[in-house]
Amino acid sequence: MNTYSLILFLHFVGMVGLFVGYGLEWAASALLPRSTTADQARSWLRIYRASLPISGPGLLLLIGTGGYMAARSGVSSSGWVIATLGAIVVALAIGFGLVLPRVKAIRTALPEGNAPLSPDALTRVRNPMIPTVIRARAFLALGIVYVMTFRPDLAPSCFILAGALILGALFAAPAWASRKTA
Repeated sequence: MNTYSLILFLHFVGMVGLFVGYGLEWAASALLPRSTTADQARSWLRIYRASLPISGPGLLLLIGTGGYMAARSGVSSSGWVIATLGAIVVALAIGFGLVLPRVKAIRTALPEGNAPLSPDALTRVRNPMIPTVIRARAFLALGIVYVMTFRPDLAPSCFILAGALILGALFAAPAWASRKTA
């Protein structure tokens, strides 16, 4: 076995970890709005919390092995690599800037015990922005896989990644529609 093959395998392991973590986030964000009590909301938030130790190391493994492979194969300055790095920064910004603060706000708004959710807590758990940005980020990750597979130039790569973000946000349309009927 050569080193490059091992690094490629670890890159795939990182990708699996990232998508498993993002899948847990997706599930938690789909089920959290159905919560009517604090304990129900805490259950779904525990699933969200379980995603972080899976997706975080997966992302680090992806970045480390991807950097190694890009440097070793001489494609570090290719358009698709540059677009991918930009997309990773966007995904991190979504996670740390949009998802995490909202999840923390939900936790602080929850009453003690198994009390019914207050109007403020209900508003927070039913915030359609949470599933929107979680789905957009998951589709952005899928767009990165596409770009890395087909290796287009910079402009098409950026277009594909922007399209992936938009497509992911569209997958959250039911969350916005249910907000209007609630």
